[in-house]
Amino acid sequence: MGVLKKFEQRLEGLVNGTFAKVFKSEVQPVEIAGALQRECDNNATIWNRDRTVVPNDFIVELSAPDFERLSPYSGQLGDELAGMVRDYAKQQRYTFMGPIKVHLEKAEDLDTGLYRVRSRTLASSSSQQAPQAPSAGPAGRPAAPGGYGYPPAAGPSAAPPMPAAPPPGARPGGYGYPPAAQRP
Repeated sequence: MGVLKKFEQRLEGLVNGTFAKVFKSEVQPVEIAGALQRECDNNATIWNRDRTVVPNDFIVELSAPDFERLSPYSGQLGDELAGMVRDYAKQQRYTFMGPIKVHLEKAEDLDTGLYRVRSRTLASSSSQQAPQAPSAGPAGRPAAPGGYGYPPAAGPSAAPPMPAAPPPGARPGGYGYPPAAQRP
């Protein structure tokens, strides 16, 4: 991520966080949808020229008051947000490794109007995951290691495992795959 992008995110977090604290505004679902789109953009992984993979499993951490207000609708809201992520990904030509899921969680360290988004990429056929870079919402405070979007608490691991076969449409011998068998 470029220096300008990081600066933009810090500035956005500062402005949104200050606004939420001063006016005690509640988090709105449209804000969460925008944060999920940014999470996809910031954590996109290019597999080949035809395939860019983005996270498919999201946790949105909310302040206690915001969580209490939105939790009765968490199932429906999660489905709606997942649909918005799916539509956005289609526009951007992103792909997913598995089904899209959005969960809401309460975070005691957040004030009203502040939220945090964490994500990871989960393969649909197994529990393999490719850790994603941490991302913070307006709260600007990353969560503890080992959570969504963070490496395991045991320390940094090797690169995420490559699939056994190239993605559909890819040729053997492409980036990250064994070369095609040579003919004599």
